Amino acid sequence: MGKIGMNWLRLALLAWVGMAVVAAAQAEATEETPHQLVQRVTAEVLSVVESRGELLERDPAAFYLEIGAILEPVVAFDYIANGVMGSFARQASAAQRKRFSEVFQTNMISTYAKGMVVYANQKVEILPPVEEPGDQRKASVVQKILGDGSNHTVVYSMGKSKLNNQWKLLNVIIDGVNLGNTFRSQFAQAMKKHGDLDLVIDNWSS
Repeated sequence: MGKIGMNWLRLALLAWVGMAVVAAAQAEATEETPHQLVQRVTAEVLSVVESRGELLERDPAAFYLEIGAILEPVVAFDYIANGVMGSFARQASAAQRKRFSEVFQTNMISTYAKGMVVYANQKVEILPPVEEPGDQRKASVVQKILGDGSNHTVVYSMGKSKLNNQWKLLNVIIDGVNLGNTFRSQFAQAMKKHGDLDLVIDNWSS
């Protein structure tokens, strides 16, 4: 390769490195806080509910698909499903854990989607953080749903992934009811009744 070719190669490599540094800096600068993440996702879901809410009656599968596309990147479904299985996760096969995670995700998305349709006309607001998470890997986000004679408090437990430093939802507490604990108790009761993991998974409903 000639001198001119080598110079162009160096320039190209420098350009790529420069773009990578700029992209990394932009990503760091625009990294969402847990509150910003919940605020954005809530707005996106409500936007779909407002513009596509009629699908719930006409084509619910399509409606759930649109809501799921928003939730899947920000909810740690595998982590939550494993917690719901509790001690039974250790005796389950990898295939059973994967299948329950898929069933759990499908069920939770449909339940959440239907719930948001109910609350679409109410005021939804995120309370400001008491303090910024900083280097912490856990955070709580409080959401208020305000309507005529019915006010609800939703607390989102968020965790920061060690793999990519992205915040994800780990649990939800609605009006003091811890959904993670509730589902874990529900799963344990179903196992006590049926004693069959496959049967409990196949008939799971939150």
